[in-house]
Order: sequence, then C-alpha cells, then structure tokens
Amino acid sequence: MTPDLCLVSAAGGSAFMEELFEVVADAVRRAGGRARTAVGRFPDPADDTVYVVVPHEYFYVTPVADRPSAELRARTIAFCVEHPGTLTFERTAGLIGSLAGAVDINVDSTEELRRRGVAVEHFQLGYTPLWDRWGGDPDSERHVDVTYLGTAERRRSVLLNSYAADLDDLRVRLLTPPHEPMGDERVDFLPGEAKFRHLADSRMLINLHREQSKALEWVRVLEALTNGCVVLTEPSTDVEPLVPGKHLVVARSASLGAVAAGLAAEPGRERDLRAAGYDFVRHGLDLLGSARTLVEIATAVLAGPPSPAPLPELPVPQAEQAERPLAVDTPSWDPKFAGVLSLGGEAGGLEAIAAALAVERTTFAQRASGRCWHDRSPRRDGADVDVLLVHRPGEPDPDELVLDLLGGTVRPGQVLLCVDGSPLPSRTHADAVLQHEMPLGRGVARNGLMERVTAEWLLVVDAGMRASRRLVERLLAPDADVAHCPVGDPVDGLVGALPPEERRLRRLPYLGSGYLVRRSVVESFGGWTSDPLLDGLEDHVFWRQVATRDVPSALVQQVLLHRRRPDAPIRPVDLNPRPTWERAVSAG
Repeated sequence: MTPDLCLVSAAGGSAFMEELFEVVADAVRRAGGRARTAVGRFPDPADDTVYVVVPHEYFYVTPVADRPSAELRARTIAFCVEHPGTLTFERTAGLIGSLAGAVDINVDSTEELRRRGVAVEHFQLGYTPLWDRWGGDPDSERHVDVTYLGTAERRRSVLLNSYAADLDDLRVRLLTPPHEPMGDERVDFLPGEAKFRHLADSRMLINLHREQSKALEWVRVLEALTNGCVVLTEPSTDVEPLVPGKHLVVARSASLGAVAAGLAAEPGRERDLRAAGYDFVRHGLDLLGSARTLVEIATAVLAGPPSPAPLPELPVPQAEQAERPLAVDTPSWDPKFAGVLSLGGEAGGLEAIAAALAVERTTFAQRASGRCWHDRSPRRDGADVDVLLVHRPGEPDPDELVLDLLGGTVRPGQVLLCVDGSPLPSRTHADAVLQHEMPLGRGVARNGLMERVTAEWLLVVDAGMRASRRLVERLLAPDADVAHCPVGDPVDGLVGALPPEERRLRRLPYLGSGYLVRRSVVESFGGWTSDPLLDGLEDHVFWRQVATRDVPSALVQQVLLHRRRPDAPIRPVDLNPRPTWERAVSAG
C-alpha cells in the first residue's frame, strides 16, 4: 500500500514549521509520492494515512483534547529539527518513543538520537523552488548589506552588539524576535514570502548558534544560499558537505563583523561565493532522495505499526492558556524591574515609611530647586532635529555624546542639555544648558528643555550613551512618528531591540531612551511624566502611550547607540518596586 503522508503543524505554532512541511510535502510529490499538509487536529485517517509531526512543538502547543490517540500515534512519524544542547532537542528526544518512527534534518542530532538507542534516519534538506526568489541572476540589486535572522538570546545578542563598529557604514538589518511562537509578519519576524524576498535582497547573512548548540543552522543557511545571500557563520560541527571558503565563510564568532565589512569591500569575492553556494544547493544535495526515504518509512509503518509508548507528562499547552506566552528572557531596560512578575507582597512598615519620605523629598525638590538656563552657542545649521539630553549625578560626561552627534552624517539643529542635580560642566558643546540645583527626574528635566525646542523632531538621549555617526540619518529614514534602534549594552547585548507592544509593555519595561519623536506627539502626551514615584520609568510610560494610542513607530534594526554601565546611584524613590510598577502600568 502506498502511503498518503499527512504533515500536521500545530495550530498557533511557529510559521517556520508550516513552511518546512510545505517544502517536504512538495518534495514527496516531486519524488512520485503522495503528501498533503494540515494544521491543528489530525484529519481522520484512511487506511493509507501516515502522519508526520514536529514533536517538540506539536505536543507542547496542541490542546490536550486535540492530541492524537495512541492509535493515531502508532501511524505517526516524528520530524526532528532541533540540535543537541537545546531544551527543544531534549523535549524531542522524550517524545519520539510515543511515535512510530523518526527522521531528523541534522547530522549531529541524528547521531545523538542513535546513541540513545532511537531508530532515526537522516533527512537531508536541499534545494526547493518554494524558497527561491533569486533565480541565480548575478546582476540582481541588493539593498541590505548584512542581515541576521534568529531568535534573541544573551550570547547572540552580545555578539551582535560587538559587531556594531565594523558594520556602522553598512546597511544592516538585524531581526531578533523573542523566543516565543511566531506566526504573522512583524518588523522583527518575516515568515514565508517576506523572508525569502528579504534574503534575496541581502548581500550577507550572519549565522550564530543558539544555546549550547555547535551545529550549523541548516534551514536558515539553505534559505539564504537559495536566495544568493552569502552566509558568514561561526565554526560548526556539521558544515560538510558545504566547503568553507567556497560555498560559505566560516570565521571566529568574535570576528564575523570584521569579516562582513571586509567582504563587502570585495564584490568579486562576494559574487564567487554567491554563485558557488547557489550551485551547490541546486545540485549538491539530494532532497528528493530524502523524500523517498520518508515514504519508505511510512510504508513500513503501515505494514506493521508498533505499539507506541504513552505520551510523557507535558505542561499546559499554550493554546489553553489565557494569553499567548511571552519570552521570559527579554532584557529589561531598567534592571531594577526585571523581576516585576515574580515580586510578591506589599512593602513592610519601614520600607513603606522610607518610600513615603523619599517621595516627599523628591516632591519638595521639584518645588524648591533652583533652575536656570546657560546659553553656550547660537543654533547651528542642521537638520530639523533638536536633541534633549539629560545628565544626572553619577553618569558619565555628556559631552562625549554631544560630540558624537555633532560629528554625525546628519547634524542636529540644537543640542539642549539639562544637568539634573549634577555640576554645571566647565566646558560643553551643547547649545544651551538647563541647570537644576537638585535632581528632579528625567521627566521634569525634559519638560524643561522643551521650553527651547524649535524643531519638528526631538532626539531623546541620556548621558552615558555613545552614538553612531549615522544615528540621526538612520532614525529619520522611516516614515513614522517615533523611531528607535537597538541599544548596545556591555552585559545584556541588545536592549530595546523589539517594537513597542502593549501586551509586552504591561509586563516589562524593555524600551527606554534613544528615540526620535515628533514634537507634536510629545505635546499630545502632555510631555513626560514628572511623577516622583516613576523616576527611572519616564520612558516606559512614554512607550506605553505610543503603544496604547497606536502612534506610528519604526524599529531601525541596526545598533546605533551604545551605553556604558554608569556608576549610577540606586534610584532613591521607592524601596519596593511593586507599587511603582503598578503605577507605571496604569500611567500608560
């Protein structure tokens, strides 16, 4: 009996898995077999039906009532895609015994599963016309010099931050979505057609490993090579049969930024790699042979299905939770609030008294502190952009950032500096300085600087940052009322690398300063919050307003700002973050 393969993806799961199953089904049909795809519950079987699932996703996403019975699992093949050294691989390994057979797209995971006694065949991916949006045209124009597509995690994030200086003059687009189920297209996640067109429009792709894995990310690499995007990867355990230096470039993880910049200056070398990689994918990998192997395994399943083991105990599926899950490792802009979800209890008696006194002191300072303007230089010729820069006690010299901005490819009109309780600088290149004798908070400081604003656009930055010379140029490019970029942090890597999402901002202050905004937007918000209890969360409240009011915003996906960990004082206002956080959430 010739099997009818039904490849089933989880409803609410990753679009990537659905895309991959379309490729496999197409290959089976081109190899002379029968295959179809489905989403959600297993369709009712015929006598010749054999199912295929990606186990680590399907069984963790599908509601309990929709999971296949033991009878259906006895005619189901596991399609494994995860590398050893990852949590998802261990989930896969624990589920295979409850199914009738298995194939794996990676050499290292195939070998590891066999070492554990699992009968699994290697499924070699290869060229598919479903991915190809390039067609091999050597003269096609590409508008992105360097791209990266991969879920965010600290190691990857720190490495991408380290490449910023080398890539500063190139056109870069870093797509780093959070590690959570993705379906629809968004600025940091491109499924299907949008992804393939992006790769066909990109010169180079940087590839980095996830978690503890050391193996090549074959799907991403093949998608790139199929679209003529040259792959630059850190050393990998299963590059073969690809040949480093001929089909792709392998270099130390720390040097990939420099390698990309060097290759961008050698278009002839880049063209050779592009052509060789595409030719190899077209002719050097036997996808149809793997499809025939899958059909043979399915035929054996129909001939004598084994009795699968019971499903292991699994957590509550995501589809049965009240709200789609959010990534738990998104870095907080303000580390003091990184654990707000797990904070418990109200402030104790002494904490409550101390917090109340701190708020009273700050409120008194806002009423009693002296303030005065010091004009340094007249407005210069520049873009219709005024810079609002706040310097608070303990933060680095703000003039380093001022000089960065004045030396940029697009110069701002005015640089307005507020020294908020810090000493008046003896020398500064700012056009005007607002001095607060006592620290009043960033919200009060920025609202004060607005007195001198004349430009349509405001660049909101803080002391302790350093700026790319292309910062203003790149932030002005999008057609949006607010634009921001990832900010490089020496510990967390990329901070603020996500778009403003209301549901995420309710849970975590992941966006901060370092943005360009129309003055009219700030005025419509009534300026920045000056609530003393929200000292340190002024930008979080701003982004909440952007998200809840649907203000058009853009994420420029290149690291154009860096921050040094300052010798910043601990925020004195509140000793218990919970009430502060509750007020920040309601302030949006």
